[in-house]
Amino acid sequence: MFLLNNICLFLIWMILIVVCYTDIRFRIIHNSIVIAVFIIILANFLIGSGELNYIAALIFFVIGLLIFCFNIMGAGDIKLISVLLLSLPTEQIWDFFILMTLLGLPLAIFALIRKTITKSTVTIPYGVAISLSYIIITYLKLAL
Repeated sequence: MFLLNNICLFLIWMILIVVCYTDIRFRIIHNSIVIAVFIIILANFLIGSGELNYIAALIFFVIGLLIFCFNIMGAGDIKLISVLLLSLPTEQIWDFFILMTLLGLPLAIFALIRKTITKSTVTIPYGVAISLSYIIITYLKLAL
């Protein structure tokens, strides 16, 4: 079981690296990528080696819809966070959000500087902060 869990985690990490690339390059997180992560998390749960924290995912998804309606964050970011929350134990959720905020802060500062210099609309590839936060949190869980 431990080996299968690690294989699923490794697959998710590889997909999240693709998320980083597509979010930086094209400013989009494709639904197919989010669905692939969801399928891996669900398969990991069904084989008995993963968790399924659907309550946290559902709560964030509902809050995320409001965040999206106010144009604060993109729908792809909301869906990705919701799906990733499915696999995180409750005690790691705040760590995930805090780390995501800390990793997203340099991105936001860079975007503000770029907006000031270019006087144009700038978007933040927040999928990078989301992905790196998940990778770090889950890696630390394995290492400890």
